[in-house]
Amino acid sequence: MKRSFHDLRTLLLGILALFATAGVCRADGFIIIHNPPPSMVPGHFAFAPLEVTYHHVTVDINDQVATTSVDQEFFNPNSGDLEGTYIFPLPAGAHIDKFSMDINGKMMDAELLPADKARALYEEIVRKYRDPALLEYMGRDAFKVRIFPIQANSRKKVKLQYTQLLTADTGLIEYAYPMNTEKFSARPLAEVSVKVTLNSKDPLKTIYSPSNSVDIKREGERRAVIGWEQKNVRPDQDFKLIFSRSKQAVGVDLLTYRAAGEDGYFLLLASPGLEAAKGAIQKKDVCFILDTSGSMAGPKMEQAKKALSFCVNNLNEGDRFEVIRFSTECEPLFGELKNAEKPNVEKALSFVKDLKAIGGTAINDALHQALAMKHDESRPYVVVFLTDGQPTIGETSEDAIVAQADKDSRGNTRVFCFGIGTDVNTHLLDRIAADTRAVSQYVLPEEDIEVKVSNFYTKIKEPVLSDVKLAFTGNDMHISQLYPGQMPDLVKGEVLVAFGRYSGKGPAAVKITGTLNG
Repeated sequence: MKRSFHDLRTLLLGILALFATAGVCRADGFIIIHNPPPSMVPGHFAFAPLEVTYHHVTVDINDQVATTSVDQEFFNPNSGDLEGTYIFPLPAGAHIDKFSMDINGKMMDAELLPADKARALYEEIVRKYRDPALLEYMGRDAFKVRIFPIQANSRKKVKLQYTQLLTADTGLIEYAYPMNTEKFSARPLAEVSVKVTLNSKDPLKTIYSPSNSVDIKREGERRAVIGWEQKNVRPDQDFKLIFSRSKQAVGVDLLTYRAAGEDGYFLLLASPGLEAAKGAIQKKDVCFILDTSGSMAGPKMEQAKKALSFCVNNLNEGDRFEVIRFSTECEPLFGELKNAEKPNVEKALSFVKDLKAIGGTAINDALHQALAMKHDESRPYVVVFLTDGQPTIGETSEDAIVAQADKDSRGNTRVFCFGIGTDVNTHLLDRIAADTRAVSQYVLPEEDIEVKVSNFYTKIKEPVLSDVKLAFTGNDMHISQLYPGQMPDLVKGEVLVAFGRYSGKGPAAVKITGTLNG
């Protein structure tokens, strides 16, 4: 039975929830109101009628020591003053470094509550309001601050900082921060963000968030910055980040979970990190396809030309490349793959600079010509397709275009799609990329093209292993429901994620194999 990506992601999140340690952080603060007036605006929970206007979290992780800084702002939408208590449940083993709340010009001091007193406080709230929302905090230390007054239609800012020691489980280190603040805000959060700066003495390998679509910027082998931001949302799951460190060329982490009497789950993560070993980067053949049809006129054309110029300038020594321009018809620059030497690169940049947007959009013809190009079978062949994805000339059926691309790629060509503008046919480009084991990326007119292209091209620039396969040894071990069915290439700075189920028991091993420079 075919599974949707949503189903598979849900399964993965379920697996990771099973792997999570008992010490996962629960640390978002909230305000309990003691004197709710009859005219009070009803909140999401009776004891928390205030709105959280923003919730910013900044985290510095040095090896396994995490320092979390929280900046929250609460808004009282009611017509009368309120009295309340700010409560912050502490993660297990954490200690508060700083706390500040300005009440009528005075900085308030917090009272630290041991777990038994905190439990009594939570139970009192649960009994009073018949709402079990706080039961998850039972057994944890907490601190509280009495707040009076919380003026009508006013804002209260809270800032705090705490430090904790993260634990490692089979080589993986997890940081978690709960973003399920919908429990405590009367309205969706206007703004919520998490920024994690990660520093390590050993090279960082796996960096992965199973919960959020994060932006990961690696700054050398031992430092990375991870960011996530949303507006007008009620976050419905905790923010989680897992990472590993290793001096090996490729870091591999395997997690398993098995309930009594059932088949087990496994999660495999593999990453070569940012700086691959000398000789570990494959030489590749690349064909760039640029859409110059009339629909690309204006800012889209300029963005596309900047993106293509960036890619050509970042070819590796030993790579070969071709550039194909297409609108109503296709026009190759060289007619064959050329070495990425200075004269050829300069000719390509000049060719791209002079391109104009005019004519129809013959997507099928352009893809067919690129995929049929003669290339070295012993090295990866990559097609980079820059377009708005709206076919108007020749074959225009989405299904037929995808089927033709799949047939022409013969299973060993990757078609990376870069969509430009607001009217992109994302469904078509996503299907082409997914069917050829590649990825797609999109840029809006107002977005920074260089940031988007650099992140996108990282996945193409330096493949470490192509035609990746997983093999499982062990006479009594059986693997099922493996996802993805076809493994993506292993590239510098990226993480290969595979998961599935297993049955049987006994000694076993997982082996990752692939092609490197033939």
